[in-house]
Amino acid sequence: MFVVDSESYYRSWTDLKSMGISAIEQGESMIDVSAWTQASSAHLAILVFWWQLARRSGRNLTVTGLNSTFKTLAELGGVTCIETGDPDASR
Repeated sequence: MFVVDSESYYRSWTDLKSMGISAIEQGESMIDVSAWTQASSAHLAILVFWWQLARRSGRNLTVTGLNSTFKTLAELGGVTCIETGDPDASR
C-alpha cells in the first residue's frame, strides 16, 4: 500500500501526478490518503487520474482513507469507484 503524507497535499499537481504514477508503476493496488485531512475537487481529480491510469494499465486501484468531504465529492461526481475499486464505474 502506498501511503501519502500530509505534506503531499500541498504539492504541485505535477508532483502529485508523478507520485501516483510511480506508485502504480511499482505495482501498488491501494493508495491511502488518510493523512489528507482536507479535501478539494482538484485533489479528487488527482485521485481519479491515478485510478484511471491504473485501469488503463490493466490494474485495479483502490483509494482508502477518504475523509467525509472526499466521499461526498466522489459521490456527487459519480466517481465512488476510486474507493470501491469497482472496475465498471465512471465510464
